Amino acid sequence: MGMKGKVRSILTIGHPLLRRRARPVERVTGAVRKLADDLLATMYAHDGVGLAANQVGVDLRVVVADAGEGPVVLVNPEILGRTGEEVGVEGCLSVPGLAGEVVRAQEVRVRALDLRGEVRWLEASGLLARVIQHEVDHLDGILFVDRALRVWEVPPESRVRFIFMGTPEFSARVLEGLLEGEARPVAVVTRPDRPRGRGWKERPSPVKELALQKGIEIWQPERLSDPSFLDKVREAEPEVILVAGYGAILPSSLLEIPPWGGLNLHPSLLPRYRGMAPVIRALMSGEESTGVTVARMTSRVDAGDIVFQERVEILPEDNRESLERKLARVGAGLLLRALRLIARGEGLPSRSQDESQATYAPPLRPEEEWIDWTCPAREIVNLVRALAPSPGASALVGGRLIKVLRAEAVEGRGLPGEVLEVGGESFTVAAGEGAVRVLAVKPAGGRAMEAGAYLRGHRLLPGEVVSSRG
Repeated sequence: MGMKGKVRSILTIGHPLLRRRARPVERVTGAVRKLADDLLATMYAHDGVGLAANQVGVDLRVVVADAGEGPVVLVNPEILGRTGEEVGVEGCLSVPGLAGEVVRAQEVRVRALDLRGEVRWLEASGLLARVIQHEVDHLDGILFVDRALRVWEVPPESRVRFIFMGTPEFSARVLEGLLEGEARPVAVVTRPDRPRGRGWKERPSPVKELALQKGIEIWQPERLSDPSFLDKVREAEPEVILVAGYGAILPSSLLEIPPWGGLNLHPSLLPRYRGMAPVIRALMSGEESTGVTVARMTSRVDAGDIVFQERVEILPEDNRESLERKLARVGAGLLLRALRLIARGEGLPSRSQDESQATYAPPLRPEEEWIDWTCPAREIVNLVRALAPSPGASALVGGRLIKVLRAEAVEGRGLPGEVLEVGGESFTVAAGEGAVRVLAVKPAGGRAMEAGAYLRGHRLLPGEVVSSRG
């Protein structure tokens, strides 16, 4: 319906028509229906969720809305009932650059004419209810800033049209950071649902779960080169594609669509630790710092020119989860910085990577998840940190599989794998050099627990041997 209309110019704050009560429609004619088509076309073209006729210079009581469930057209709308109250954030196409918190009814009951001129009753809740109240205010000459509890300037990066691509928990944290910075993607692309977790049931990715919560459109193509998917991307008209841990190579046919191409957020200081497991490999190697890089996407994996980079300290207590959380927060800030430059049309900085400094971070092989007790204690502790909280570093204690989740290197001597000490809250195992005090574990099929809790349910004596694998 909205595709048939003409995109009109939108009046902005200061125009007298926005402060005048609109006239009722005396009869629904072809001209009114044409106006509705134009309003929808204009609303969609500006990524709005609602629009009133006086916002395009027409002094009539007609509004349109689309809160995600299809277009709604209301002629001479009257709100006859309101239920509940909630505070929500609003913006307005006629008040560009500002947002504010506004108290609205949670549910409304509306009487209006439809495009056949017949009386229609509508009960709306949630976002649609808020949009209808906002647009009826427009018809009465009231702007959202008149009702706002507080108003603030919308950052320029929020105006950039972008697609976000990501899949794992790290990606979801990056997306959350973008949303907190008021940068909302026009769509999220994530890998198709796959079996994972306990029971190996098909589950959505963490990015999909977050997008569902936030009401963001989700695309899950089986192949990124699929023509129908590429057409969908073209229709969205993104200015740039932001990628953080999507898990597949992006074809040039996709990267060529947005004028700014693709920007990849990689959790390392490129060209170090190129590849799929940079955080795990940095922790395993005992690095004291790492970082995040925003790089232009090319046909070569993680080899594009560097746009932004920031170093992040690795603390002794950091594991994969805590380090990824820090990197995601810093990385989201760098992506927001890039969006800000794009919004201002200032261009992005760029410098090539030093190929002589390149190192690689391949995915972890299954055999690498097992603790090798002949290694030095510090290497074992680094492995534990790199794999915590999931999948965990594996060992066999009394023939039973456990995942070691937290440990520290201590002084001690014995045969590698020999239990040297069993205390109230930990047990200590000899390594190739020194010893490892185990502080937290996860038994096979069980929950994560402190080592002391495990020892209270499983007998372990000094002199027993903890083996690497069966």
